[in-house]
Amino acid sequence: EPTTTPLPSGITLELIDERQSKNLVRHEADMALRHGPPDSGDFYVFKAGTFACSVYRRRGAEAGGWVTYTEEQAHYEPARWVQRQIEETGKPIALRASSMLMHLEAIRAGSGRGVLPCYVGDGHPLLERVRPPIREIAADYWVVVHRDLRRAARVRAAIDWMKALFVEQRDVLAGKLTKSLPAR
Repeated sequence: EPTTTPLPSGITLELIDERQSKNLVRHEADMALRHGPPDSGDFYVFKAGTFACSVYRRRGAEAGGWVTYTEEQAHYEPARWVQRQIEETGKPIALRASSMLMHLEAIRAGSGRGVLPCYVGDGHPLLERVRPPIREIAADYWVVVHRDLRRAARVRAAIDWMKALFVEQRDVLAGKLTKSLPAR
């Protein structure tokens, strides 16, 4: 779903996707979206939302095999969940890939079925969800801001915008469908 919450005038967001977290204490970033709240530090923290995940396949495809993470990433919750499905069903691994974007492209191409965030899979015209969201791998995300920056006008405007955006998109992030699932 496209957002109807406009970014405040004069604010430019810079989005950085890195495996290493930017250090907010050293002011390497003004704000961060993280998988969990920090264990310590002088931060303003709020829960952005819960991101649901489910299993997707190319629309109409049989997709018996699984798309999953590499063996080095086998500790990721989605990878562990897929491994349990493989053990229970005997369906093979069709492809291993190290990023969610590669999973999306492999599933879109019909290489197999795999776990994606619902906001990604549900919005893709070539994909269909094959089951309800998987509760045990839903991920909470948190916005973290250094407390010193919290009251700066530009940071406060960005915080307010993010809060409004996550409220607006809550159902999309939670994987609430408006149509029924296909037969498995």
